[in-house]
Amino acid sequence: MSGFRGGGFRERKPPIVLDLTPLIDCIFQLLVFFLLTASFITTPNLGVELPKAASKATSSQQRDLIFVVTRTGQIQYENQNLSTGGLLSKLRELHKKRPNARILIQADTKAYHGKVVRVMDAAKAAGFKRLGVAIQRR
Repeated sequence: MSGFRGGGFRERKPPIVLDLTPLIDCIFQLLVFFLLTASFITTPNLGVELPKAASKATSSQQRDLIFVVTRTGQIQYENQNLSTGGLLSKLRELHKKRPNARILIQADTKAYHGKVVRVMDAAKAAGFKRLGVAIQRR
């Protein structure tokens, strides 16, 4: 008879065990979630199929102001559609904030060439001196 002391029985309590398996599962799920969402944040590509080129493109997206010309001819900046008149005013506003930035145009391979030239012309009119066209390496 274990636990007999001083005329009575004491009930033995089981040791307290902390199971960490559910906590570890939650941590891994959060890690996967943040890794996947981080990849969506760094690629502002909105279904635009970039033209392919053999030359190596430099990666300086933090300094670039990225304008997208879609297959349907829409001009977008930071997921917002811009009208033709709104494009020049947006570029002038950006030039005041970042005059040395480079304008990077991500145009779909099927995009109308005139829209790309319109973005380039508006960027020059706003005062930007550095322009680039995004390509996809073969």
